[in-house]
Parts: sequence; C-alpha cells; structure tokens
Amino acid sequence: MAGGAWLGGRGAKAGAGGAPGGGPPKPPAVPATRTAVADPTTPADTAPPKCVTAQLRLDKGVGGPVGGTWFLRFINSSSRTCVLQGFPGISQTNGPTGEPVGEPAVRDQGPQAPKPAPVTLPPDGAAQFEFISYPKQINECAALRTNTLRVYPPDNTESLWLPWDNLICPSPQRMLVVRAITPM
Repeated sequence: MAGGAWLGGRGAKAGAGGAPGGGPPKPPAVPATRTAVADPTTPADTAPPKCVTAQLRLDKGVGGPVGGTWFLRFINSSSRTCVLQGFPGISQTNGPTGEPVGEPAVRDQGPQAPKPAPVTLPPDGAAQFEFISYPKQINECAALRTNTLRVYPPDNTESLWLPWDNLICPSPQRMLVVRAITPM
C-alpha cells in the first residue's frame, strides 16, 4: 500500500500528511473481535449466597402463648452475609430428631400474606417469619402432646429446633400455618 498503512478494515489510509482531506490523523480502529476483560479485583457475581442451616440459629422471637401467633427469627451466627427467601418448613415433634407429629405447617400464600422476597442477613442480622398454631379447641380431635418445634430454613434439608410444649391434632387435620420470611 503506497502512501500509508492499512487501518483496521475501514478503508482509510494514514500517511505522512495525516488523514485524507488534510485533517488530523484518526486513531486506529478497534478490531471487531476484541472482547472485554473483567477487572480481576471485582467479582463477577457480588450477590451473597443463600443461607445454610449451619450459619443460622433459631430464636423464639415474640408472640402469644404456645397456641397462637409467633414471630420466630433466623439469626445469622456466621461471619458471612447470606440471603434467605421463601417459607420455612415447620413441624412439631418429640425431640430434635423425632418424627413429625400431625401435619406440617401449610404455607399462607393468601392476598394478605407477605410475598417471598430475598432478605439479606449480615453477620448477627435477623429475619422473621410468622408462625400460627391453632389451639386445640378450634379443631376437635384426640390431641397429642409434643415438646419440640422443628424448623427447616428455606432451601435447606437440615433443621433447627426449639423446645415447644404444645398439643396438636393427628393427621389429617391441619393446625399449623407459616408465612414467608420478612426483614426485621
């Protein structure tokens, strides 16, 4: 190519006299195959991971007597931020490893119930969920006594538990309701 060098397939030549037409020289074109390189100091995904049972502890929170409404809490006892979203799984048992007695809690997804949304828990941060246990009088049955409330954080297969002396009807009657996790 006489009079200049080829610049990136744009058809323009630059020579000693500058750009065609006498103007200042144009910078070289960027090849179309070039890909962006991520900054190695910035992680590609900065969202905190989901909380796992081992990071959490369960707190009785606030509420009426057993046989009513409670706002139970998950507290992040780890040194890492994590996220909870959805509904805990809840059942009454006799002991932390006992089999469920009665039916597990049903999810309240009615129009007045909170919708599942991500809740970020920094270290020592807490999220709450409403747990409703209908008293025996509402459901006439041969009630069974239990002493433990077993709670599975959302998306976990390991449970946490609380001492929980309560009566529950045997299956198939439903006496327990849980709502989605919400921020404190």
